[in-house]
Amino acid sequence: MVKKLIKYDFQSYFRLLFPVQLIILGIALINRLIQLFEPKEAAGTLNTVYNGFFISSLTLYFIAIAVCLVMTLVVSIVRFYQGMYTNEGYLNHTLPVTPTQHITAKLLNSMLFYIGTLFVIFISFIIITFGELNIEIFKAGFYLLNKFIGSLGAQGVVLIIEAVILVLLLGVHSFLKLYCCISVGQLAKKKKVLLAFGVYFGLYMAKQLVGTVFIIFAVINSVWINDIMNQISEQPWLLLLYAILYYVVVSAVYFVLNNYIMSKKLNLA
Repeated sequence: MVKKLIKYDFQSYFRLLFPVQLIILGIALINRLIQLFEPKEAAGTLNTVYNGFFISSLTLYFIAIAVCLVMTLVVSIVRFYQGMYTNEGYLNHTLPVTPTQHITAKLLNSMLFYIGTLFVIFISFIIITFGELNIEIFKAGFYLLNKFIGSLGAQGVVLIIEAVILVLLLGVHSFLKLYCCISVGQLAKKKKVLLAFGVYFGLYMAKQLVGTVFIIFAVINSVWINDIMNQISEQPWLLLLYAILYYVVVSAVYFVLNNYIMSKKLNLA
């Protein structure tokens, strides 16, 4: 049943997001084709026309990327809300599937298309820079990577692995945070969506407040903070490790709270 649930959600995501991803690749291909007509020398009007088409297609490319990233987030929110707290939720909550499995299924599909969107953006970048520019960019990238690993040794490899994990965790954290806000919003008898927005804004303000308090604490206890910074400068992988642990803990809290509300405080009225 869980596999069928994941498959059903996947199809919904695919119908909404795949066309946008194709548009990104299409615009990237158009931009690359336009580059084939680049004037070899300054040619007055011809050069102006080329620049107009090139800049327009590049602008559309960046707009398409922004739209796709936003849509990935929006579709994740809508699919969770519709599947759990609308008329569709009445059916889903009668299935032999636990709240934990529901959340996991939604999260897996959200992460799959989050990674897929990043992959499509990467491929589109290769299309736009295809040719000598592409080769030079990859040469520069591998050169910097070798220098980075060469200067830090094993720590450099650890940092790269941690960076990849952190990028994935940021996606998990963002989706679970949004799911949790939606679930908390459903505790209200009226204006549930408004409460969900309020919870999200409240979490944002709380995060800003904690950050401000931490800065004040760091200024007051500068010696202690300097010791930590010296330790991190000697072992830079510690900074990303702390960030990973933070997002793991916070994401776990969101997951547990979401699961509790769906298990004990479900309100579909």
